Amino acid sequence: MFRLLVVPVVIGILAFSVVYFIFPLLFSESDIVSVLAEFALDLSNSYFASMPPLVAGYIANLNLLGVALTVGLLSTVAIQLVVIIVDTFVFVARGVVSIFKIRRKQARPPDLPSLDIDVRYINSSPGKKILGGGFDSIDRD
Repeated sequence: MFRLLVVPVVIGILAFSVVYFIFPLLFSESDIVSVLAEFALDLSNSYFASMPPLVAGYIANLNLLGVALTVGLLSTVAIQLVVIIVDTFVFVARGVVSIFKIRRKQARPPDLPSLDIDVRYINSSPGKKILGGGFDSIDRD
């Protein structure tokens, strides 16, 4: 919840502040407004045959405050979308991992067949006619 609401809003406020207070010190206000107006015009031309009245009204009444609000809101929404996509990806990945863990726990290995030991190994005394002391003992014969 914190990552979805608070962090994007703070970044949006910072973007608004940078555009509204710092960019006018570096660039003229008309240059900042014209960049956003050209961007909106290019998007409108690429998606619509004729410019919708809403976009035309937005471009006609555009000023520095409108640019700053637009940049702040768009950055907030973009960061929220990224957070939602990443959280969805992590949720799906954890689900897949948990499914693999459940399947791995359910599969039990089959029991091994019992060992058939030769009678002369079982009945012999330790160290007599047998080299070694484990299952891989070698007969001296």
